[in-house]
Amino acid sequence: MLPSPVVRLTELDLRQQLLVRLAALGVRAGASGAEGHGPDSAPLAFSYCVYARERLRRTRLEQPAIVVVVKGVKELWRGDVCERFTAGVPFVISAGTTFDMVNIPDPRTGRFESVCIHVDAELREAIRRAHGGEAPAVGAAIGSAVPLSPDLVEAYGHAASALADPRHATILTRHRILEILLLIASTPAARPLFAATLVERADDALRRAPGRTWRSEDLARELGLGDSTLRRRLRASGTSFRALLLKARMTAAGALLGSPEYTVAQAAEAAGYSSRSHFARRFRAAHGVPPRRMRAAF
Repeated sequence: MLPSPVVRLTELDLRQQLLVRLAALGVRAGASGAEGHGPDSAPLAFSYCVYARERLRRTRLEQPAIVVVVKGVKELWRGDVCERFTAGVPFVISAGTTFDMVNIPDPRTGRFESVCIHVDAELREAIRRAHGGEAPAVGAAIGSAVPLSPDLVEAYGHAASALADPRHATILTRHRILEILLLIASTPAARPLFAATLVERADDALRRAPGRTWRSEDLARELGLGDSTLRRRLRASGTSFRALLLKARMTAAGALLGSPEYTVAQAAEAAGYSSRSHFARRFRAAHGVPPRRMRAAF
């Protein structure tokens, strides 16, 4: 008996199959705007639909995203440079980059539609853990488009079915999205999905030494930035140097007070506080209980 011939799918075949897999996430007929998928409190993906050409100026994402146009064309403009994406092509949008976005409906249906998966800090950290604690090592990105493969198309299908059904547990849905991310982690275009954001880098630096006498210029130097640039970018991300430092110190203090080896005074000193009363006020505001009560609980 002769073996069955190997069927090699073309790029067009893969794009068409991907669009079929994503049909479960389609926006309802006649509806427009954004529709979330996943937990109501924090949707993991969004479908978006419009019926007229639109240009969204100075768009900026706080989280990186991987997007697929389902109908029509999307253009991303960074200055005079335009990247154009047609239906069935996954592509990456970096966090923190300002760009103009143009959505162009399909002339046959009069409808533009896309599916966007936001890659939050938890997903990025999962990918970094899978790669030994670092972002995947890949070469310089040439463009934003992610190459398709049969495995990636199937992974999108698994994720779409989980996102579309509210009965699925959030952890399962996240695992399905993680399957997509693991498959594309080694591609140059996907690198921005896994790089730590400025806030994450700042938080990591502060957590490594919460007891240090930090000034904003010290943190800026650690991150290779000017002090005013750091403050501006943190403000644009909805936080500040003081807020990040307080969070790092209170997280460290809470962990230390959960250990029998540390007294309240030692935890306060390790978290950067010379005044016990000041530490106690900050701790109670952050954790809802005085430090002595938390220490006694352990």
